[in-house]
Amino acid sequence: MLSFWLILSGHFDFFHISLGIISIITVLLLNSKIRKYEFFAESENKTNKFKTLRLFSYLPFMIWDITISSFKVAYLIIHPKMPLKTVLIKFETKLPNMTAKVLLGNSITLTPGTLTLQIKDDEFLVHSLTSDSTEVHVDQALASQIAQLYGMDVKSVVHNEEVITSVEDL
Repeated sequence: MLSFWLILSGHFDFFHISLGIISIITVLLLNSKIRKYEFFAESENKTNKFKTLRLFSYLPFMIWDITISSFKVAYLIIHPKMPLKTVLIKFETKLPNMTAKVLLGNSITLTPGTLTLQIKDDEFLVHSLTSDSTEVHVDQALASQIAQLYGMDVKSVVHNEEVITSVEDL
């Protein structure tokens, strides 16, 4: 952590090094207190452990998905008619634990044009910039990639998908 601090600060004098040491000690103390608490009521499922090696296939997939979505959002914004028709998408997942659900929610939010608004139990609420029939549905591939990170069967990870276009539908 100290070498990271030194690289980011670019200063190697006593003042900056001592600030780095104080910051590191503070972060370590706060982190050790936080790690004692269990934030989610669910117990960890030992059958679905995180597969670290699968991360090497997930990261390129996520980078590709972000790139493609960036071009789609740029097209929507540059288009003369600006065909933005925002909708909310509600769906359920069969992911094994809250960590996997948060990872899916963060992955959706990282993808341009979408924003995860709420994760409640197995139900997600996602905002989307467009309501085209090809764009509005949740990408099963993203949820499947998250499921594979936990060694799950990837058949129908996302189900009960519902498109909400008005306040009354909410």
